[in-house]
Amino acid sequence: MAAERVEAMKLPASCAACALLCLLLAVSAGTQAGPTQSSNPATIATTLVYQNTQYGFCFLLPASWKGYSIVAEHWRGTDFSAGNQVVHGPQLRIRHPGWTQENPYEDIPIMVFTPEQWQQVEKVTMSVSAAPIGPEKLGQNSNYVFALPPRYNFDFATGWQEVQQLIDQHSLQAPCGNSAAPPANGASH
Repeated sequence: MAAERVEAMKLPASCAACALLCLLLAVSAGTQAGPTQSSNPATIATTLVYQNTQYGFCFLLPASWKGYSIVAEHWRGTDFSAGNQVVHGPQLRIRHPGWTQENPYEDIPIMVFTPEQWQQVEKVTMSVSAAPIGPEKLGQNSNYVFALPPRYNFDFATGWQEVQQLIDQHSLQAPCGNSAAPPANGASH
């Protein structure tokens, strides 16, 4: 029993030493990190503007996306409130000009919903993905809600970090010119 007491007294001291070691490593790693390892990476300069007049949104793109293409698709879902009826809507993919069949570059997928459909997605009375999470809202105008499909970048295709950074910068503007991010200079495509 005396040995058990000694063990119990050593455990908190070893935990404290472990915590101190972790703290020292974290502080030391933070001081050695270079600018590319920052938790707030530099903003990507956006000089191009993809403008979609049909749905009323714009997407700000970097110069390296000059020559991009648009791939029109449809998302598919299930409306649980209508007896599991199959529903669908438009989805656009902004495709990098460097995309090839052999080396696909990460697309920027944009799901388009009516406000009524989006309410169903939020209430989970409509599912548009096999993922256990729903799409992420990117923006909206008076007629449409724009969203990012869940797990869109789980393929880790070339450029997925750049696309995620563009998403994080609120590069989608709906209507054009309205964004949480500062406006970018650029020409319309």
